[in-house]
Amino acid sequence: DSELKILLATVSVVRFAVDELRLSREFDTEVFKRFSPLLILRRLPKVYYQTLHKHIMSNKESTTVLCELATVLSNGFRAYALKNDEGNLAREEKLLMAQVAGHCLPFSATPNVNESPISLFDLCKKPFSATIDNMRTKSKTSLGLQNMHESKLALFAVCQHIPGANDEDISGNALINVASFVMEFLLESQTTCGDDIEHELAKLHTGCLHFLGVVFDSLFARKADISAEPQIELEANSSHTFLDGLMKTFDMTTSIVFNGAIEGHSEQRVSASMRTSIFNAMVIYSQSCTTEDRRLALFASELLPALLKWVNEGSIDDDIRHPLCVAAALQVVYTILAKLASFDWVSTLCNESELNFVRLTIRCALKSLCSEEGAGIISPLRLAAMKVLLTVIANKQNLGEYLQPDEIRHAVVAVRGASNRDESQEVRTLAFEILPYLEHVIDS
Repeated sequence: DSELKILLATVSVVRFAVDELRLSREFDTEVFKRFSPLLILRRLPKVYYQTLHKHIMSNKESTTVLCELATVLSNGFRAYALKNDEGNLAREEKLLMAQVAGHCLPFSATPNVNESPISLFDLCKKPFSATIDNMRTKSKTSLGLQNMHESKLALFAVCQHIPGANDEDISGNALINVASFVMEFLLESQTTCGDDIEHELAKLHTGCLHFLGVVFDSLFARKADISAEPQIELEANSSHTFLDGLMKTFDMTTSIVFNGAIEGHSEQRVSASMRTSIFNAMVIYSQSCTTEDRRLALFASELLPALLKWVNEGSIDDDIRHPLCVAAALQVVYTILAKLASFDWVSTLCNESELNFVRLTIRCALKSLCSEEGAGIISPLRLAAMKVLLTVIANKQNLGEYLQPDEIRHAVVAVRGASNRDESQEVRTLAFEILPYLEHVIDS
């Protein structure tokens, strides 16, 4: 039986690598002897480890060897977190350990009776919980920093696991728990400061945004593959699969940026800076996409209609529609539209007409351009609005098809004013580029 042969081979390789890792730690051996077992484990195909995971409950050797590997990796994470060695070799070894954890361990598994770690989520729970507790109590001890270091490694390992995870793995709840940690960390870091932890906060903050980007990419890559089969439609449900966890994490993220609150933390408002950071993660993800597959178009179809409706529904203020949040939201719109270079996807993927979508996009940009709220921070908002307008013009030459004559005249006044008086040189430059197109619409 080929599966049995794969299982036996994988158990043997993992056991050999674990023994070598223990020896290298015990005797502090040279670099090659520390790295080589990790490189062997990373090289083994993912399907071999999935076979190992499949037999956790039925094969004692599978359970034992996974527990041993998880324990060795957990001890390695903890040792490096304690030392906080920033040397090149140390960084490479930490990176390799996290890659091996993400590649080799199941994301979640039934707990062992002896409570030994066996899954990737087991490596995350303790440092994640301790990090949030430390932030809530404003702890600045060395132990608090150690927990933060360990959380960085664990979160990076999760990011390594997500792209290759099996859609049907019953680990959706564990993924949602990781996403909840990310959101709680971003929430708590709003009020946490201190020179001794500022640097570590920034690095973990970056790791949290990277996690969101990995979730977006993995979810919409999977949807792009599945959408080729017309009979299949994805909806979040209560099956607790990994794919379900990805969809619920995306829904959680959009709910936070639009509503300004995290479920279970309604008493604490999400700051404009946190929501701006999440929008920036969306921008970074959009920039990383190519136009050769459907990932970005699917991402756009699920995000942009709701985002534009959110911008259009209320006035810019110092709360939900803070100028910096709206500017970041429009930057998302600009990045996606510039990357797609077309509105063809609207009629095929969205439940609305292309005409209405383009009209709403233009109106959101003009509304933001004309806003006088938050005078000290209004330039980023106007700049993002100008970029959106310019992108629409590049794809739709005649704006007269989408706006009433009064709206066009109002837009000309606003753009002309920005070209003459705005404090940002970049805004003035873009206004000079846009103005001739608007004036041509009026003349025609």
